[in-house]
Amino acid sequence: MSSVLSSILDIAAGPLRAGGVAVGSALVLTPLVARVARRYGWVDRPSNDRWHDRPVALMGGIAIAGAIAIGTVLGSTGVYPWPIWVGAILLFVLGLADDLWGVRPDAKVLTQVLATAAVLYAGHEFWRGGPAWVSMPLTFLWVIGITNALNLIDGIDGLAASVTAIAAGALALLGVALGNLALAAVMLALAGATIGFLVYNTPPASVFMGDCGSLVLGYLLSVGALGVQGGGGPVVGTLVPVAVMAVPIFDTTFVTLTRVLRGRSVTDGGTDHVHHRLIKLGASEGQALALLSGMSAAFGGVALSALWMQRPLALAVAALLLVLVTVVGVYLATMGGERLAGVSSSETGMTERIGAFMRTYAGGASWKSVAGLLADLLVVGAAFVVAAYLRYGGAPPPDWSAVMLEMLPAVIGAKLLVFYTFGLYEGIWRHAGTPEAVRLAGASGTASVVVGTGLVTVKGPAVLAPSIFILDWLVTTIGIGGARFAFRALRQYAAAHRDGERRVLIYGSDPDGILLVRHLRQHPELGRTVVGLLDENSARHGYRVQGIQVLGGPDDLPAICSDHDVEEVIVHMKAVSKEERSRIREQCAAAGVDCQYFDPSLRPAPETSTSPLTDNGRGKEEVLSP
Repeated sequence: MSSVLSSILDIAAGPLRAGGVAVGSALVLTPLVARVARRYGWVDRPSNDRWHDRPVALMGGIAIAGAIAIGTVLGSTGVYPWPIWVGAILLFVLGLADDLWGVRPDAKVLTQVLATAAVLYAGHEFWRGGPAWVSMPLTFLWVIGITNALNLIDGIDGLAASVTAIAAGALALLGVALGNLALAAVMLALAGATIGFLVYNTPPASVFMGDCGSLVLGYLLSVGALGVQGGGGPVVGTLVPVAVMAVPIFDTTFVTLTRVLRGRSVTDGGTDHVHHRLIKLGASEGQALALLSGMSAAFGGVALSALWMQRPLALAVAALLLVLVTVVGVYLATMGGERLAGVSSSETGMTERIGAFMRTYAGGASWKSVAGLLADLLVVGAAFVVAAYLRYGGAPPPDWSAVMLEMLPAVIGAKLLVFYTFGLYEGIWRHAGTPEAVRLAGASGTASVVVGTGLVTVKGPAVLAPSIFILDWLVTTIGIGGARFAFRALRQYAAAHRDGERRVLIYGSDPDGILLVRHLRQHPELGRTVVGLLDENSARHGYRVQGIQVLGGPDDLPAICSDHDVEEVIVHMKAVSKEERSRIREQCAAAGVDCQYFDPSLRPAPETSTSPLTDNGRGKEEVLSP
């Protein structure tokens, strides 16, 4: 065992040395570059299309580029042909000029085209071995796209450097697995340089990398991804680079589509990227950084696993991930702008714009049902394949693999027909509850029984494998249920973290209190954020209901209001007696917070209407009507 480990370390000594030297170089160079930048006024100042609120030193890319060069030269030899380094130098100079003086968009594109031409000249191309008239345009699209995608995610402290370090680390491991030590050395130098830079770039950052850093990093990552593409079959080889660069690709695609729908220029700067929307939904800058970095690491793990996956399983995993990122993207596009503070007026009506587009081009008034059916098509097919591989702990026997692929179209068709019969494409799933979950489980179970019976009827009892159909039911139910209920979960999270609204406590964690929580979440125009629940029953203290914690009882009200910056308490009128209402109102007055009552009673429509929310002073009794 020790001899094997020793031989592995001997093989990886050059790449590891490159990464270590790059880390040390970045740690030394970054503060020196930041000091020079501040001395000469090379700083990025706050503006409407920038996220930071203070001047921050630029030119950190000089330190990153220097660390990569030192790590590559001193840590290893014989890495990458010279044309690729020429392309990197071109993009470094382009980024430096853009940081200092600004560069016209056409000049940027021309320089990136020249850098990509250098990549092609060096023998790297997308879909290596394919027709030149296909691989050459794809190479230009890939290199230019990834270069700009990494530049675009450099919008909050530490994000571009974190994603680069993770992606480069994954590519280095892929390089070692494929025996490409030159690639591993460059990628570890890249990872080491960004790790050293991250010491000064994590929130709150003292230095930004600037375009001279992000363009070089994106370019070298795109070339590294091309280097591992030839290591698998044509399908896996194409999916692996996409998985490694999933976060930049997702953000760029998201921003492009949402800006096109709003009629806004795709090339403009702005605070409408995925990371910005996560923060506007209630996440802190650190949480958004951790979430996207974790997503990048997860997709990097998928890319590593894909090398050992057979093609059907790789495609199935890709289909499930596609549904996942689509659900998240649609939610961020439709809910992440129009209900949140700090978003420009051009964001207003994004939901209506998307709805109008889909009604025109994808199913008319039933476009949501069409979209759900298409998502289910991917989930159902992927679930059946994943279930077979789970059942056999790897590749199914050849006879079962043949049956699986032959019958897959029939399996998908039969299941979707059962789902349609059960009414899964009717109703509004964002308000779905327990009845819809039960209906989904029943529909999925019935579909699995129908599929199993059909396979035995057509192929004979030899294909009967009950555990496969049980696993198929589980994966299908979880996949479809996750896609449908994800919107509700995301909406609840956003509602619980809305900023700029009155922070309220709700009296009661029983069904009446839950009704009030849902009412406030469904009506953000009321301007309330529920921060906790009160309950007389001490046994419920500490529990969570609808994601909101029961913080204590009425006697704890002053301390809770102080600890959580509570501004008012809302009481369900039908849930407590008149005496209890009076006691709660007195406690609110003593705590210095407003008290309101929620009354869901039916009543005749008045001749004139007034606003249900009026401010009558602290401790005064008000009624919040639905």
